[in-house]
Amino acid sequence: MANIESKAKLTSKGQVTIPIAARKALDLQEGDSIAFRVLDGGKVEMFKDHTVKSDDAVVAAYLSFLEKDLISHPGKLVPFERPDGVDHLLAGVAIDGWLDSEDQA
Repeated sequence: MANIESKAKLTSKGQVTIPIAARKALDLQEGDSIAFRVLDGGKVEMFKDHTVKSDDAVVAAYLSFLEKDLISHPGKLVPFERPDGVDHLLAGVAIDGWLDSEDQA
């Protein structure tokens, strides 16, 4: 994607209109949440916030923690291997379509 520079003016209330090029690049729609990350050297990144929304605050906080942890440490993500001797727990559970055929044990 090409680098595009747009400018906006800060209001007395600290508000700014996000230029259309930035809204399109981030696929921002009315009601979307935006996150900011302050970097060294006085730079700031702006991105669409994909924080998990849930009616259960504890679940939402846990899922957000997991998301941030996986983004920060992608090496932690490893394939799940079902332990031996637990197949009886899946008796009667249809897993077709959940896994690729080579992933099914």
